Parts: sequence; C-alpha cells; structure tokens
Amino acid sequence: YDQVGRNLQGHHYPAVYGVFGELEHDLLGPGPCIATCAYNHGNGSVIGGAMLANEYIRLPVHHVASAWPPDVPRWGLEAKKWMRYGYSRTARITGPVQEIPHPDGRVTLDPTVRDRWGVPVARLSGTTHPETLRTVAFIKTKALEWLEASGAEKTWTTPDRLRLSGGQHQAGTCRMGTDPARSVTDPTGRVHGHKNLFIADASLHVTNGGFNPSLTILALAYRVADGILGRSPA
Repeated sequence: YDQVGRNLQGHHYPAVYGVFGELEHDLLGPGPCIATCAYNHGNGSVIGGAMLANEYIRLPVHHVASAWPPDVPRWGLEAKKWMRYGYSRTARITGPVQEIPHPDGRVTLDPTVRDRWGVPVARLSGTTHPETLRTVAFIKTKALEWLEASGAEKTWTTPDRLRLSGGQHQAGTCRMGTDPARSVTDPTGRVHGHKNLFIADASLHVTNGGFNPSLTILALAYRVADGILGRSPA
C-alpha cells in the first residue's frame, strides 16, 4: 500500500535568544536542570506538544552560527564587539515541537544517485505542516515572555524553516495501526501480511510527541519483544 517511508517526522526546534546586562554563564550548571516540564494543557487551538529548555550545548562556533542578532553585522569591529560582549551574556530558550505527520513527508531511494558502493542514497521530501508552525509561533511567544520577564535587554528569534527536520528524533515511517492501507504494522509491531516480521524502533510512532523519544522507543521495544515471546512456542 506504499506506506513504508511515509509520515516522516521529527522535532521542530524554534529558538529565542535574549542578551542581558550581566554575565549569564549559560553553559554552567547541571544538565537535568535545563528543562521545564510543567504540563500546561488547554493552550487554545494549538495542536501537538512541545517543551521549553534552556541551552546546554551552545558552544562558541554554534553561537556565531545561530545566536547572532539580526541587527549586528557578521564581520568587522561591530562583530568582534558582539562576540566579546554577547557570548557570556546571552541566554537561549529552545525545545522540541511535535511535528504533525502527513503522508507527503517521506523517505525514498533516489532513482539516480548512488553512494560509493553503488547503493541508492536516501532522499527526504516533504514540508512543515501548517499546524506545526502554529505551535512554533505559540512556543516562541512563551519563550519571549520568559526572557523579557527575566530582564533581557534585547530579544530575537530564529526564522521558521519550511522543511522536515533532518538531524535527530526521526520517526513514523513504519507507523503502527489496524488498517493496512494506512499503516505498516499492527499495534504489536508485526508487519501486516507477515507472521514473523516485526519492527521495534521509532518508525512505529504514529506521532512523536513534544519530548525526546528515547524512553518511548525503549518502552515500545520491550512491548514488541514481550509480544514476540508470547507468540513463541515454549
């Protein structure tokens, strides 16, 4: 039914920056304290989940590439002044926003391009769902409120991208379900039409949620394994 590779999803990562009049030392502190997990439900008509977190891997090169204010030149004396002043005084709030899946987001094999071993390379296609962008706008507004309430002298945001995420948390391309015309596996991870073929990774996800998927992947893998053991003869 042409379902393998469809419904590709990951996480959209909007970011908001604020520069303060005092040293922030944004990279110091214990990692577990980076995120807020206060579950706020009923956010109007926003669909999907998200999490806000303080920055924890903003190294100098990344700062220059991503945390640059739009009104500061990227070269010359003004750029040098900003690098000296801004790096230790800038805080970033970001976090994964659930990407709303749709069938046009997919992985296929390129019909012409091959790697050095002659294997067709993977090709990603699709764009960001409009509902994902609405959640991104909502999260940006909340993050700006936090930074401004904290006393930021200046704030700015990253531009929205109209493409699927390609770096981490990819999921959904072998989604589970009860209808073979709309899914690849049944709810136990068994591929439709095959008695002894199972999938036990993030590709089963119908939605990826607004949080890192590692624990969900582990839970699904255990669930699929338990199901396989239950089917196996003693």
